Amino acid sequence: MSDTDVSGQETPATRGFAVVGLDPRALRWEKWLCTAAVAAVLAVALTLFWYAHPWADDFARAYKGRMQGVVPATTLEYFTWTGRWAATGLDYFLTSSFDLVRRYPLLLMINPVLLAASLHLLLRAAGVGAARGRQRLALTAGALALYWAGMPHPGESVYWLTGADNTLAGLSVSLLLLAGLLRPPARTMRRSVVVGAGLSLLTVLATGFHELFGLLLCIVLVGGALRAWLARDPRRWIWTACLVAALLGFLVVYLAPGNAVRRSEFSLAGQLGVTLRLTVKQGIRDVVRWVLDIRLLMGTALVLMLAPRALTGSRPSCGGTARDVMIVALTWVVALGAAYAAGSWAIGLNMPDRALNGLYLVFLAGWFWVLVMLARLFAGRQQPLLTATPLMCRVAAAIFVAAMLLTGNTWRALVDLQGAAPVYSQAMRDRWRSLETARSRGEQDAVVKPLPARPQSYIRFFELRQDPDHWVNWGVAHYFGLRTVRLGGSDQDDR
Repeated sequence: MSDTDVSGQETPATRGFAVVGLDPRALRWEKWLCTAAVAAVLAVALTLFWYAHPWADDFARAYKGRMQGVVPATTLEYFTWTGRWAATGLDYFLTSSFDLVRRYPLLLMINPVLLAASLHLLLRAAGVGAARGRQRLALTAGALALYWAGMPHPGESVYWLTGADNTLAGLSVSLLLLAGLLRPPARTMRRSVVVGAGLSLLTVLATGFHELFGLLLCIVLVGGALRAWLARDPRRWIWTACLVAALLGFLVVYLAPGNAVRRSEFSLAGQLGVTLRLTVKQGIRDVVRWVLDIRLLMGTALVLMLAPRALTGSRPSCGGTARDVMIVALTWVVALGAAYAAGSWAIGLNMPDRALNGLYLVFLAGWFWVLVMLARLFAGRQQPLLTATPLMCRVAAAIFVAAMLLTGNTWRALVDLQGAAPVYSQAMRDRWRSLETARSRGEQDAVVKPLPARPQSYIRFFELRQDPDHWVNWGVAHYFGLRTVRLGGSDQDDR
């Protein structure tokens, strides 16, 4: 993550955040050490894709998508179970169009790749990182590694296709939308209208993946539109158009008849006392833990020390005002509070990990965006606001590397890769092979063996039951063209 200008030459640190009395070239080993740690974390995360297998909703939607068609199945679910038309449509298309058993790892990688591309485009549109070179790629990789290592449970969003379509896909589209809104304004009215219309359609798509993150997108657009109008930004009409589109798209999802059906499954939903208690309890528990995460704190410090110009980019003069910083920070805080309140109101229970995975991405995005705004606000100071020494940099790098590799999801994944993941994957392949064999023999009913291992990094509360009428069993049986499938022995319910 070298601190370079457009020409690739070393540039002095910004005045706001500076490393005192140190030649930037002396930080070379620290930079490479941190880069190696980020690469190692991403390599571990990528390896887990190879051992992942489809579960539950994946099979059920694959069968329904093939029998009913993607559009009819999505429409039916909108009226009977969930209004997340974009997520369910994407899920029905992917699961019914490809061989789940043999192509599942490749299908899983679609959403993370989309997230990485969206994040890189957002950094580019915001002017974060050097205009040329590898710095922006390094920042993108570092952010993805931080996110994966610290998310509540990657198994519910990264290694489960249905969960990924509900969270990562929609958030990626939201990042693409913000990247489009942050680009320089169009030079002609006609082009501006075309851009505004395209971004408005993208906004409707983004809200269609999940009502919770659709609500958060509305809040972010309110903050962005407010800032644009106060600054008399020429893009303010586009921000406003996208805000209106987001509100309409959110209502389409939230007011879906299927949401009322699903909400009836939660007896504590809609109770004010329960909502307030869960909002405060979960919000304090999660946000405090995220703020005090040693990986995040050391990563932030290293960005300031190793690549301070990355925050202001190649256009440090494009910094904001104190008012802009306040609007961004307030929007971030309101979005987080609204997320916990809305989630608690909707189900009356603790938010599931797949929702928290998405919320953690919102937290990280807000954290670093406030940091970028502060860096640009103080970029013109004659005296540095913060200082650091070479020793401080080396200590921070050592702690960051150790924390990234030995804590959180990285360590659990390493344990899984050394034992449970290969055993689990082989058992799943044997299970699918046995079901295909049963179908080829003309059998209608099949019995499968319990799994000998369940990796911590994957979703753990789905498994076939002894009851062949259970919905998980029903989805697997119909996907493989059988009448029933049941688990032999005792139920392996890890719930």
